[in-house]
Amino acid sequence: MDRAARSSLGPRVRLWRTRAGFTQTEAAAAAGISVAGLRDLEQGRIARPRPATLRRLAEAFGLSAAETAELVRDNASATGISVGVLGPLVLRAGDEVIDLGSAPQRTLLAALALSPNAPVSRDALIEAAWGHRPPANVVEILQTHLSRLRRRLTPEGPQLSATASGYQLNVTADQLDLLAFRGLTAEARAARERIDVAGAAEACRRALTLWRDAPLADLPAFHDHPGVAEILLDWQALVLEFAELAAELGEDDQALAPLRKLAAAEPLDEAVQARLMLTLAASGRQAAALATFDEARRRFADELGVDPGPKLADAHQRVLHNRVSKPISASASAHRQLPPDIGDFTGRAAELRWLTRASLAEAGGTAPPIVAIEGMAGLGKTRLAVHFAHQLVAAGRHDEIQLYVDLRAHSDQPPADPAVVLASFLNLLGVPGAQVPRELDSRAALYRDRLHGKRALVILDNAADERQVQPLLPASPGNLVLVTSRRHLALDGAATLALELFAPQDATALLATIAGGDRVDAEGAEQVTALCGGLPLAVALAARRLQNRPLWTLSDLAERLRTSSGRLGELSSGTRGLRAVFDLSYRALAPETQRFFRLLGVHPGDDATAESAAALTGTDPATARRRLDELVDEHLLTMVTARRYRLHDLLREYAAEHAGEQERHAAVERVLTWYLYAADAARERLFPHFVDIELDPAERPGHLPGHAGDEDAFQWLADEHATLVAAVGVALTEGMHRIAWQLPLVLKHYFERLSNYKDWITTGRDALKAAQRIGDRKAEAMVRSLLGVAHGQLGEIDVCVEYFTDSLALRREVGDTGGEARTLGNLGVAHTNRGDYEDAIGYLKQALELSRRTGNQHLEIRTLSNLGRAQTMSGNADEAILSLEAALGPARALGDAIGLVAVLHNLGETLLRVGRHGEAQPLLTECLEVYRDKHFRLYEAEVLELLAQIHDETGSAEHAQERWREAVAILEELGHPRLEEVRGRVR
Repeated sequence: MDRAARSSLGPRVRLWRTRAGFTQTEAAAAAGISVAGLRDLEQGRIARPRPATLRRLAEAFGLSAAETAELVRDNASATGISVGVLGPLVLRAGDEVIDLGSAPQRTLLAALALSPNAPVSRDALIEAAWGHRPPANVVEILQTHLSRLRRRLTPEGPQLSATASGYQLNVTADQLDLLAFRGLTAEARAARERIDVAGAAEACRRALTLWRDAPLADLPAFHDHPGVAEILLDWQALVLEFAELAAELGEDDQALAPLRKLAAAEPLDEAVQARLMLTLAASGRQAAALATFDEARRRFADELGVDPGPKLADAHQRVLHNRVSKPISASASAHRQLPPDIGDFTGRAAELRWLTRASLAEAGGTAPPIVAIEGMAGLGKTRLAVHFAHQLVAAGRHDEIQLYVDLRAHSDQPPADPAVVLASFLNLLGVPGAQVPRELDSRAALYRDRLHGKRALVILDNAADERQVQPLLPASPGNLVLVTSRRHLALDGAATLALELFAPQDATALLATIAGGDRVDAEGAEQVTALCGGLPLAVALAARRLQNRPLWTLSDLAERLRTSSGRLGELSSGTRGLRAVFDLSYRALAPETQRFFRLLGVHPGDDATAESAAALTGTDPATARRRLDELVDEHLLTMVTARRYRLHDLLREYAAEHAGEQERHAAVERVLTWYLYAADAARERLFPHFVDIELDPAERPGHLPGHAGDEDAFQWLADEHATLVAAVGVALTEGMHRIAWQLPLVLKHYFERLSNYKDWITTGRDALKAAQRIGDRKAEAMVRSLLGVAHGQLGEIDVCVEYFTDSLALRREVGDTGGEARTLGNLGVAHTNRGDYEDAIGYLKQALELSRRTGNQHLEIRTLSNLGRAQTMSGNADEAILSLEAALGPARALGDAIGLVAVLHNLGETLLRVGRHGEAQPLLTECLEVYRDKHFRLYEAEVLELLAQIHDETGSAEHAQERWREAVAILEELGHPRLEEVRGRVR
């Protein structure tokens, strides 16, 4: 046996590897085994590999489940555990039968094996093993038996696991004959659909060899079990199918053994007895066939009191007159295959007009119009195609022939084989089955010939790819092809309609059409449509929910959608649900793309880039870009710019549902860390001398964005603004507190530049919570200072001073001298704005001393600048000018552009106050240019006000008004509290 296995297995593995296009190295990597191990296997040096090795090879080579089961069963090492239920229950380790022990253990294994890979409730197991009168401690006894049963199953064999309500036997086709039988049955029917009669017959033969006897024949408790009855019916049907296939091949005698077994089991089944007669006669056993008829006739008379029915009588006549060969099947012509139109079809007027234009063949053209409708699941692509087709037929266009097929790109079944579709189309067009060519190209040629010169419409619904569609395209210019797909199809000559979400008015119209116009109000419709994300299927399902609940209002429905823990669960009606529709798209993805998709569901913010997606998934940007493009092609992702990608809200929720907790947490931590360091890289470019927080270089991730200049860095922050804000909230929620308090500090100067106080304060408050939750006093001091600056710029001085005072106490508590200098300086600015100039100057002088002590020249420049402003406001302009001029030289020398512009601003204002307009104006004009270049919006408005004052005081009223108006426009944009005060200066 080992020698036979060794001689046959190696060449088969080599053949499969070559067919799959793998080298030995590639195949070994795909299967997760060593190259040496694969080489030994191919060269016959390993006679009985482990079952797991064979399964991995089968998966790598793309073998079917039935082929895998047969491969493992015939070639695996003898230690593999398998269960047999197609006959008496048996548990084997290779060729050795394992004793299952007590009757309850045998019964429990049988009950679990009848429902493989599916939960069996505890109550069902108890009833199977102990009937309706179980012992009092039956649960404990059940657990004991299952524990003993589990010990009989090795790690290589079936696995018994507990579920929420019972237990489940996890098993593969090579470990359970029932699964292998079903896999081969499916393989036979798929081959028959392809008109591969020989392949179908071989799969039937292999399946029937697994049949030992009636399922669980040794366990009386299962003789009337519904699961056993179902298996018996499947076996009976397969025996009859095998007999038909054998007859087509002229090999009737191959079916005699299983037919005789079936006839013995079903002596009163007329169809079975008739088929046995015909098969016996076709095998040259006419006398045996006539004897079978006589015996069946007596049995019918004795047991049923009736004569044989028409099937048996017809078979008898055919045997008598030697007419048992299979007749050539005739084909009925059926040209009009359009599915019914949809009664509640609503909207899409613009799309229907576009389709009308695209479907018109050009005068003198030689090719048929091909129109592809693409888009994500739930957009109504099929509905639109069918509705448009009915419009065309009603208008007298393409009314001669209409063919429709679901190509099953996204289905519980495999995608349709073009060869099978062509065979079906040819039958519908009147070609008898026996005259349908075997080769795909020949079928396609005959199909094109049958449609030539006809007004034919072909709908290819739910297409998988171009290779599936291409053979199904007719060639005559009078034909029209409508293709729908969730994927992007690159079809030569096709006009493509990328279907979008519903316009609000279309969504409202659909709600009214389904639920009734009297129940739909504008406000409620807007809420429901928004919660459905404008997805037509979601809107329709929501409307059905409302239709079936007459006591609900549209607001009630909106509230359910808004407050439900999962909108996908609410968006269902009857057996239809959005989740099931999304499932088909998800299952069609490759495993790595599935992982990529589900992790995008936990990406912070609405958009992702290749770089952020790479961080999220732990890949590199090039790989991420490929995966993102795959999802765009599958219409599971939308490109919102050339670099940014977005999931629809409902798809985001669906994707997030599929991410495991550990997988999700790790992904979120990766992407948040990446955003923290990416934002810091932009800050470093824009504000190299403003370092509020030093990040740990050891945690710096790879592929951070590089910035060619300040504008590039600023644009990156602007593009990622919403995501960065969302990232802070996500970090706080996820317990990633270090990121939650550090990121707002990194973003502080960006928010200050924009004067975006809402996001500045919101993220700052989250940062404060994070710092307090982990008890980091130094972090809390930094965040309180950050919040103080934001409130100070809004003019909320009391709140600002409170934050700074608390921050100062914490700085001193933890010994943060540099931080103490910053907070003292901030307190000085706050008191200046409050009008407490003496206190302000005191704080600023303390800050100046500490900044000099720590050697921080940049902080010294800012402190001198703020000191000069305080001195100006207190009326001591001479000292102010001295302080500001002392800062001006070092700022220019150090190249500190931000520090320099602050000095220029304050010095210009001081010179203005003392009437030195000629000196103040160029400084402020220079300052204005820098603020505009650096996007400091509030400071730009402040300088515009100062220049307006100069123009007013120097008699240039027209220029002054121009500056006032510019300042008002900025303050309006920012929603700043000083808006009305400044607006009062505009005449």
